[in-house]
Order: sequence, then C-alpha cells, then structure tokens
Amino acid sequence: MQVDSPTQNDRLIDSRVARDAQNKQRPGRAESMSRWRMLSRFSVAVAACLLAACQSQHPVEVDPPVVEGDVNPALERQSEEFERKVYTVTEGVYQAVGFGVANSILVEGDECVFIVDVMGSMESAAAVKAEFDKITQKPVRALIYTHNNADHVMGGLGFVPDGEVDVYAHETTNYYINRVANVLRPVLNLRSTRMFGNYLPRQGPDRMENVGLGPFLETLDRNMTIGLIRPNKTFADTLDTEICGVKVQLVHAPGETNDQIFVWLPERDVLMPGDNIYKAFPNLYTIRGTLYRDVLGWARSIDKMRALRPAYLAPSHTRPISGREEVSEILTAYRDAIQFVHDQTIRGINRGLTPDELVEVVKLPPHLAEHPFLQEFYGTVEWSVRSVFSGYLGWFDGDAATLEPVNPDERAAGIASLAGGTEGLLRAAGDALEQERYPWAAELATHLIRLDPGSAAAKRIKADALRAMGRRHINANARNYYLTQALELEGKVEIHDDTKPENALSFVGTVPIGSFVAAMPANLIYEKSADKNIVAGFRFPDVDEGYGIHVRRGVAEFIDRFPDDPDITITTNSNVWRELVLGLRSPVTAFASGDIQVTGSALDLVAFLTLFKPALD
Repeated sequence: MQVDSPTQNDRLIDSRVARDAQNKQRPGRAESMSRWRMLSRFSVAVAACLLAACQSQHPVEVDPPVVEGDVNPALERQSEEFERKVYTVTEGVYQAVGFGVANSILVEGDECVFIVDVMGSMESAAAVKAEFDKITQKPVRALIYTHNNADHVMGGLGFVPDGEVDVYAHETTNYYINRVANVLRPVLNLRSTRMFGNYLPRQGPDRMENVGLGPFLETLDRNMTIGLIRPNKTFADTLDTEICGVKVQLVHAPGETNDQIFVWLPERDVLMPGDNIYKAFPNLYTIRGTLYRDVLGWARSIDKMRALRPAYLAPSHTRPISGREEVSEILTAYRDAIQFVHDQTIRGINRGLTPDELVEVVKLPPHLAEHPFLQEFYGTVEWSVRSVFSGYLGWFDGDAATLEPVNPDERAAGIASLAGGTEGLLRAAGDALEQERYPWAAELATHLIRLDPGSAAAKRIKADALRAMGRRHINANARNYYLTQALELEGKVEIHDDTKPENALSFVGTVPIGSFVAAMPANLIYEKSADKNIVAGFRFPDVDEGYGIHVRRGVAEFIDRFPDDPDITITTNSNVWRELVLGLRSPVTAFASGDIQVTGSALDLVAFLTLFKPALD
C-alpha cells in the first residue's frame, strides 16, 4: 500500500497535536494559576513602567526607507486582455471588449438584434453601440442582464434611448439593483473606489494598471451618466424563448451573485456565462464587501454549463474562447479550483485550523495554480479561504482568547510597551520595512498611528509598506487598494462621494420610495434620540403609498403602512422626498415652497430629520 507523504496541512496539525500533548504534562491548574498570578503581576508592572516611560517622551520620528517598484509583470500583461475591440464569436454573435470593465454582446437575428449586458454608463454603451452599428443597423428589440452589477445594467439607455424595450433578467435582479441604495451604500462606495483605483493616477509607478477583469470601472466616474432600464421580463429557474428569431435559453446559475444567469444559444452553440467565469481566479469574496457567496453552488452552476458542451464561450469579462474541447477544459478547471478551495477549507476547519492557519495550507495544486484562467488577477485563494470559513462558522475562530479581545487602543499600547515605548515601536516598524517584511511593518505602523494619529513617520512607514505590497501584487484589487490607502496616508488623496446629482436622481427615481423610508432606522443618531418617543407618518400621494417611522428611545422602527395617530405627518411627492434624502433640497425651503406639508411647523420637520444622519456624512 502506498502511503502519501505528509502535506503542510498535516504537519501543522501534527505540531498542534504534539503541543496539546505537552500541555497535558504541565503542572496542575492550581499550581499553574499561582505561577501565572505571580508572572502576570510582574509583567503588568513592567509593562506599566515601560508605557509610562515612553509616554513621558516625545516619539522619535525617523525617515523610513523608500521602496521602489512599478507593476507586477503578470498584471501588466493582463492589460493586453482588454484591448478595445469587437470580436466575432461566431456568425451573428459579437463581443465588445475593453470599452469598460464589462463586455457587451450583440446577437443578430433576422429582423432585429438583442444585447446581452449593456455596460455601466450611457457613454460606454454609446461607444459600443457605435461599433455594433458598423456590423448591422438592425434595431435593438431586447436586452438581457446576466446579473444586477452596475457595470452590466446601467448603460441601457445608451442602446435604447427611449427605454421602450424588453429586458430579460432573473426575478430577483430588480431586488438586488434596489439594494444598491441600501444602508451600506456610503461604505461600499468608499471601498469600491479604493478597490477599483478610481483615485490612482493613470501614469507612473502608482498607476491604476487595470481592474483584473477589465481596463477600468466607469460606474464610479463622475463624468459618466447612468441610464438604467428596469427588467420587465423575469423568470425563476429556466426560460426558453425566441428573440429576433433566435432560440434562447436563460438559466438561473447562482455564483458571483445570487441572481446570476447564463445565456445559451443552442442553434449557434454559444454560451454566455455572465460573471461565473472569466480569465482570472474567481472573486469568491470581494474586498469591497459582500454577503457570503455560495462557493459550492458556484461550482455546481458551472457544471450546468459544462453539460451543454458549448463550442463558443463569450464571458461578460475578458475575451471570447472558441473550440469545444478548449471551452470544456477551461470550465472544468475553473469549477475544480472553486471546489478545491471549498473542500480543502472545510477539511482544515474540521481539523481545527483557524483562518490564519488555513490560508497557509490551502493552496491550489500546480495544474490549477498554473492554469491561465486561474491567475489571481481578480480574486485570490487566500481571501476565498477566509470567506468560506466565515460563511460556514462566522467570525469566531474557535480560540477562547479571541472571544472578547482587547480593544485596538489597548492592543496598540500593549505592543508599544513590549517594544520599549513608541520610539522602540517606530524603530521596529522601520526595521521591518528595511527587511521587506511589509505586512508586519504596516501592522506596527498602524499601532503607532492609533497611539499618535499625527505621527508623520508612522504614516510614512505604513504608506511605504502598503505601496511596496501594492506594486508587487499580482491582484489588481489588492494593488489598487494598497496604493490608494498609501496616497491617503500621504495626504495626496481624499476620497469623497463623486456621484453626479443627475446620476443619483436618475437611479433613485427607479427605486421604490418605501426603500428610502425603510433605510432611515440605520441612520438614527442614538445620542439625540435616547429620550425620544415620536411616531412620524409619511404620505406620498403621487404613488398612493404611506409609511411610518417610530423613534423609540434610541431605536427607529419602520412601519410598512401609514401609522395610526402619528405625532407628525409628512406629505410630499415621492421625488421631492428622494431629493431631500440625497441632500439635493433643503427641508426648510421645500416646506416654504409648499412641496412638503407637515402637521406642525417647519421646525418640527427639521427637528425630526436631525435625529438621522447618513453614515460617513
């Protein structure tokens, strides 16, 4: 019988088992506790003395070394994938690549055409349509959205200016589009801006090289205009239909998003997988923030595609692929990589590994790690492993010491005391930077900044460490995030909401007004409302809807109807309320103009609204 050699995972497990065995031979609990009390009293006294000593002096600021670099060569080569071009997938199917982060696909029928995914802005959509018009002048009769992400749905009016068109999508796509206006919008915009490098220069070593699966993200560009056309033909599991004389099958295939679908043209042998596959390791977790993505479900969705044995693959990011065997091999490798990460993470979890330990042992086998479609330009194995752990078990890693950890300020002070004070901690951070231990340098500098937010030396060390990690990283999301935060630390970049008012109004005008009222509770300012008990009723005559908010001692309850006997009633047009929520109108001027009616005075309205404040405002 052949015995496999021990893996890194096995060796780590064995070392932990040996450590546990040693623990069993240690002194009894009473003796251990006695020794611990003596040691802890001594340690606390020493730490207190060191901390007091270091705080009695001004922190010494040193000049950290400057780390040179440019762009990871593999990531730089990935930019070639996004050459601005319209590819002929097969006769009657054309794919536009490089006009934005996502692709748009034209399918030509007998008398008309339809478009699969419509770009992220009217400008990018118009540029694509101009190229498609060189192929055919047939009218656009339908749009298909593979999922809800903005880079796929916000350019509809660029293809169909009057908005009169059939729009096919999964039945939950409208719901997920509406969630863009949810209570997390400010922080998601902030993190997305960093991740996609919108504030990075376009030239030089700190440049935004690409975004991993496309050249740039236009939806966060203030110069772009959104033009959303809502889905009006939806389905649950599968829809077989005919569009422009072309047989089309739409199949629900959850993966990168829960509403993801793929498009199958059986007569043309073309598969459009949406965002469930592209030429980069899949984003099983996105650092901009997301709900848990069902990793195993994603692999199973690809299995549905494999069963079709397509001759052509036209993904919504990166170039098309032709050849039945090549497409089959790519789909198989992609789903195998996803399942491998899932299964080996679960295996490690069941053997007691924590997330920090799992990322050291869950590595793709060589045949997958070297596959051209699995290079970590967009997602990474490490982020995926952490997400699988969190998705199955939540935040607790199983170590009781992490159940109630010390707060960040206390941890920073403790680290400084161990280093002999902030001066010693600064030296340690600088040494780590010189030794190219960049994550450690950034972590130590973060503790210093928490203790002394004005420390220019600590900020320089952290910025240089982040810059070094970013410039060397193969992952575009990591590069962009690292470099953006480095520039923020240096005071060269200040991120703010760049949304054009017309874009905001264009989008939110399509979101149900109840969603805006329902978002208010998460913006309640507890300190102002702790002693309040107020019921507010909202009437929107233009849509014949009513809602309520009950502010009750620090909690705001949303009421999905007009409340009984409210203390204050606010009556207005739904669009006026949207403008107020977006900060485009003043409640006082709206009251004075008669656009808002209130039972009471304008001061009553203002007093109620000042109990709420948008996050990051």
